[in-house]
Amino acid sequence: MMKNTRIIIGGFVILIILLAVLYKGYFDSSKEIEFFNDTFGIQLPKKSEIILSKKSYGAMGDGYRVYIYQVDSESMKILAEKGRENHWSELPLPSDFAASFFKKIRAITDETTSKLIPLNADKGYFVIRNNQTNASISGTDVFNSSFDNVMIGMMNLDKNRIYLLSYNM
Repeated sequence: MMKNTRIIIGGFVILIILLAVLYKGYFDSSKEIEFFNDTFGIQLPKKSEIILSKKSYGAMGDGYRVYIYQVDSESMKILAEKGRENHWSELPLPSDFAASFFKKIRAITDETTSKLIPLNADKGYFVIRNNQTNASISGTDVFNSSFDNVMIGMMNLDKNRIYLLSYNM
């Protein structure tokens, strides 16, 4: 009788641990997908793979967040259409803008992270918005104060990847 009780309790403990692991894994990836939707109003497929999830914020709220999502080609076609509907601009970025913007991103993030954002991509869509006002930023002076609190979304159609970069200075 005592042995059966231990087996039952042990089974419940294992079940609870397994459910906790599955619950955490589901909601960790889901929150990154939902963050994109909350930020840009475009719902990514639940089956999107999160290639990179990195956040680095200080005590004063300054820092950055980078998410890279991988989607299948059919989903990317649908997402690209939604980007066009939401007035995302077509890639490529102007080369002078991309070069100075890379310097700005490099100053905010670390070297490895800054190289992950494909500012030289030439097939896809992008949007740059001010975090504070939610207004689109269309100027090219990346050292202007409007670029101090930024959300960047980029759809790279060549790789079926979507990039989200957010930073606050």
